[in-house]
Amino acid sequence: MKIVVFAPHPDDEIYGCGGSILKWIEEKQEVHIIYVTDNRVLISWGLKANELVVGEIDEYKDLNENQIADIALKEAEDAASALGLLPDNVHLLKIHDQDAMNNIDLAVSLSKEIIKDANRIVLPGDIKSHPDHKATHIIAKTAGKELELDAEYYVYYSVSPKEKQIKINIAKYREKLYEIMKIYKTQLCIKGTRAGWETLRRKRTERFGVYKLEDMEKYDNF
Repeated sequence: MKIVVFAPHPDDEIYGCGGSILKWIEEKQEVHIIYVTDNRVLISWGLKANELVVGEIDEYKDLNENQIADIALKEAEDAASALGLLPDNVHLLKIHDQDAMNNIDLAVSLSKEIIKDANRIVLPGDIKSHPDHKATHIIAKTAGKELELDAEYYVYYSVSPKEKQIKINIAKYREKLYEIMKIYKTQLCIKGTRAGWETLRRKRTERFGVYKLEDMEKYDNF
């Protein structure tokens, strides 16, 4: 089975479905990750929002956004490798962080070649308060719709109707997830991300809404 995971930013694959990725790879599934954006404004946003962890930003605070993006995408490649993905299964769209809504057509075009033979698409929910997440939701669905891709669509970061929900037990993978998240040194400069990092050790399940192509636009989150 070919499974393609859409991550709005590097680290969303960990928090959204990292345990499931480890499980699928253990089952010998062919897993791909599409990283939509490049996290280039992570540090500049953190400074403005007072969200940076003091003492963790010294090596990044004087870098420009291009340099931050290069570091963040290298972290994504390293994290994907630690999850067990092959290098050819890691896809960096390199769209600027916080600008995915303005690049939907480009991202759809790039994604279609990757997902054209996928059996399962894993995508974030339609989170209206977070533009890059909402854009990634639109990108994945639009690419699937244009291809008329008859695949399973697993939606994470979202609440789904009970009849569409599944839970995947990831308790055996949570310590490994915690260790892999250490690779994201730039992300762990953010207070909220760092707090979420500790929860990975307690996480027992990952929840998805599971849909088909014909379900599109019939549900709030799909």
